[in-house]
Amino acid sequence: MNIAKHQESILKSILWRIMGVFILGAVTYFFTHNWFITTTITFLHHGTFLIVFYLHERVWTKINMAGRKRNIIKALFYEIVLGMGLGGLIVFLVTKSFPMVTKITGTYTIIKIILYYFYDKLWPEIKS
Repeated sequence: MNIAKHQESILKSILWRIMGVFILGAVTYFFTHNWFITTTITFLHHGTFLIVFYLHERVWTKINMAGRKRNIIKALFYEIVLGMGLGGLIVFLVTKSFPMVTKITGTYTIIKIILYYFYDKLWPEIKS
């Protein structure tokens, strides 16, 4: 087991979550104008996704694919499959509103797909 790689995945996950907290909080508050709902969704989402992102990173260390295609597929899988699926479920459990799931999850996912692509691409520069 490579401890350095696990530590790198943990650090990458924590930094990604910090960015995500601010983005999800802003998006959720924009649509709900409710601090309790914003805090609840943001806390549940990022508590769950701290673990999900770490596992996602560990799986992708085992996938032998390089370059831009890898970054795009990795970002789309994470944000669309995991983010919209599990993230949407969290929004629904808190709001009980499918329109709110669409607004919050859709907006958050679009922003995060764009950021994830660049974050993953720039990560080798950041960790240096």
